[in-house]
Amino acid sequence: MTTNEWVIPFYRKQFEWLRDIESDMTSYLQKDAEKIEEQIGIKFKTMLDIGAGIGSIARALDIRGISMTTLELVPDLVEASRLRSPETIDIHMGDFYTYTFSTQFDVVSYFDGFGIGSDNDQLALLKRMRSWMKDDGFALIDIYNPNYWRTIAAGHKMKIDDAERIYSFDEENCRMIDSWWHNKNPDDVVTQSLCCYAVDEISAMCEKAGLTITGIFPGGAMDFDKWAYTETAPLSSCLSYRIKLRKTI
Repeated sequence: MTTNEWVIPFYRKQFEWLRDIESDMTSYLQKDAEKIEEQIGIKFKTMLDIGAGIGSIARALDIRGISMTTLELVPDLVEASRLRSPETIDIHMGDFYTYTFSTQFDVVSYFDGFGIGSDNDQLALLKRMRSWMKDDGFALIDIYNPNYWRTIAAGHKMKIDDAERIYSFDEENCRMIDSWWHNKNPDDVVTQSLCCYAVDEISAMCEKAGLTITGIFPGGAMDFDKWAYTETAPLSSCLSYRIKLRKTI
């Protein structure tokens, strides 16, 4: 089992076009770190973040005294993470479908990226995340909400720095489609495709993996008519929601 072919080209280009954006996100990242601690609800010491990108959230949690381990596939992002991160963060490069760890963690997270492969791929990943959790540990995963991508985002364009993007929705496969290009080269398009799940669908998949949802936290949403972003939207209309998981007893 390997990660979809689009993953490395997409995230490499996204990083290239947005490489200076993190400096503008310090306050947001600290708020997100606080939110993660609130969502877990108890003190925890160790955390594994997969699909960790350039390690932004790991650094925000490291400052708060959490012993962070990261796993990322794209070499460019891993290199950037190593350049920007303190030695206290344990950084790994590899595919989360095949990579192994010799230890377990209090928390295992996957933010802003779940849904890369097929349903079977997602189920296999959930089982792997379960194996990385301590018996009394938790997982936090962001799940894309099909209603938002189907009825709100599809067809809309956005500009970010020198890049542009357009959203669409694959109804047959229930996947959000996010296509990017540089404004100087609009024919060179990279696209990510992530499967979206309603709460009952992801709950059933988690049960098959031996995991139980113990918390649901709605995320934000973009109002394209007002061109305004709301940090917390209703579950029915948020772009993604975060689930908190424990091992099924």
